[in-house]
Amino acid sequence: KDNFLKGMVRGRSDPYAKVRVGGRVFRSRVIKEELNPRWNEVYEVIVDNIPGQDVEFDLFDKDVDKDDFLGRSCPHRPQSPSLCVPVPADILPLPILLPTHPHSRPPGGLQAMMGPPAHPPVPPQVLHTNSLLQPARGEELSAALLSVFVDQAADLPLRKGSKAPSAFTSLAVGNTSFKTKTCAPSAEPVWDEGFSFLIKRPHKESLQLQVKEEGGQPLGTLSLPLPQLLASEGLALDGWFPLAGGGPGTQILLRAQLRVLVPQQVEAGAGSGSLEGGDTDPQPVETRGEEEEEEQSGMGGLRQRLPRMDSPPEPAEGPRLQLTLWYHRDERKLVAIVHACRELRAAAKELPDPYVSLVLLPDRGRGTKRKTGVQRKTLNPDFNERFEWDLSLEEVSRRQLEAQVKSTLSFMTREKEVLGKLHLNLAQVDLSDGGTHW
Repeated sequence: KDNFLKGMVRGRSDPYAKVRVGGRVFRSRVIKEELNPRWNEVYEVIVDNIPGQDVEFDLFDKDVDKDDFLGRSCPHRPQSPSLCVPVPADILPLPILLPTHPHSRPPGGLQAMMGPPAHPPVPPQVLHTNSLLQPARGEELSAALLSVFVDQAADLPLRKGSKAPSAFTSLAVGNTSFKTKTCAPSAEPVWDEGFSFLIKRPHKESLQLQVKEEGGQPLGTLSLPLPQLLASEGLALDGWFPLAGGGPGTQILLRAQLRVLVPQQVEAGAGSGSLEGGDTDPQPVETRGEEEEEEQSGMGGLRQRLPRMDSPPEPAEGPRLQLTLWYHRDERKLVAIVHACRELRAAAKELPDPYVSLVLLPDRGRGTKRKTGVQRKTLNPDFNERFEWDLSLEEVSRRQLEAQVKSTLSFMTREKEVLGKLHLNLAQVDLSDGGTHW
């Protein structure tokens, strides 16, 4: 309970959590005046498989003058009553990824660095499941772990024609980067170092590698697209790679391997089947007088952009809307992902600025309304936005989802053009598999 400003102000706690693991510290958001907080935040970190790498959860009460310590949970450490206050796991649902992280050359040489993949490669399925499990706050969940072992280089360019460089290697994927030690002057430096990257979109990202001399002058570069790894046997590439910008024989010996991080929720049947219980033909209807209120309907809900995903084939023709519907039993939430529309038809001559409005009937109040962002001047918009409603499964089964595709007619007016509409009886929709449907 709050007791700050020397007792002048009293009230409920404003709790937040700090998570310490793998040499990193994560801090949750503050939840105002709540004694039973739920943060629903996820942090990802690569943890070395060595003793002593524990995870600690510290709880604090945010105050004006000084934050109060509320307790600590150390799940894998004997607890001291004076220091640790057990925190139930359902209060701090913070999954930690624990893959192997090679930092040194393993016994047996380069080939022994990684064994065969622990899971079959199913990146599209993993990306789809991640989009369903994605917390409302936080970064996009990772789909794979990239492990890179840098062995040595050969035939590096000499400085001023005769002096061997003191070289190091820098590696980067997106905003994450590492670099090796700097070796003594040599045209064939040996590093024997390994690094790991959490990969969010293995089908799009690439590994950027540069060999540089101590002063920063590049000696050779390598760009390795991760789709090349996805197409390789064992999701791995191992051997000598030529370095662009070096000499004719400049190359580097390395091993790169992907491991797919498969969520427990991945099921073989996810994404199959069809929606039932709904009229899916877009129907032109008259604009209702509730549009002005709807302008702010997205503010009360949770909305975020999501990556594109693979889905069942589109129907051959006609206006259509692509949706994912799923009930998150652990969080007791209905999840809807609006992916895209195709072949919309507009009455006006100019291309529309479409967006999608969602309402859970029979309640048309602001609390059940959600809407996507507006896509400009297109009949084939892509949205890829996720929405949530905090409802029990029993309550969801009594609702209908109304989806309307609309467009603003004029910059000077709030009048809307309805491009199409559908109703889905949620009691007749399979919400267990998170399938995506047109």
